[in-house]
Amino acid sequence: MRTGTAIALSLVLLLTGQAWAADGSRQYFGLSGSDAQFDPASGQTEDAGNVNAKLGYFVNPYVSVELHMGMTVTTQSSSVDDPGLGYVAPMLRLNLPYEQVNVYSLFGIASVRGKFPGNYDDNYSDAAFGVGMELYGSRNTALTLEYMRYGVDDIYKTFGLGIVHYFDWPRVYNPRVSDR
Repeated sequence: MRTGTAIALSLVLLLTGQAWAADGSRQYFGLSGSDAQFDPASGQTEDAGNVNAKLGYFVNPYVSVELHMGMTVTTQSSSVDDPGLGYVAPMLRLNLPYEQVNVYSLFGIASVRGKFPGNYDDNYSDAAFGVGMELYGSRNTALTLEYMRYGVDDIYKTFGLGIVHYFDWPRVYNPRVSDR
């Protein structure tokens, strides 16, 4: 079930990306895999493999808004029941672009859900923040490293590696870069 959901989410993002590319807009999307750890205040810690997606829009070269979504696809133990762990988080992103590298920080609010055995659900909304770096191999696509922390008391942390694809990269970040 989770694999099917991850595949469906990937297809939707790819099809949506094709529509965005046609209009030369400021949107971008990314997919990543991450190592996730859920540390609720109750003490039932769980490690998991996560699949993450983000959709974003540039306000200007230094500020963008993003919607992060993620869910577990594997767990280290059997303590997490289906649907497992997941989150949705609208984020404000502050960028520091420099040539083929972009360093950024993220701030927002996350809604996290974790379902455990024994009728214990740990669903919460809390502050979310993180940092990341993008390394561009081409003018529109980058390798992404990102650390996120969703929550202050109940903590859901992810450290991931992924790709992000930007539409209209030269005009959004650096107007001096010519279309190659």
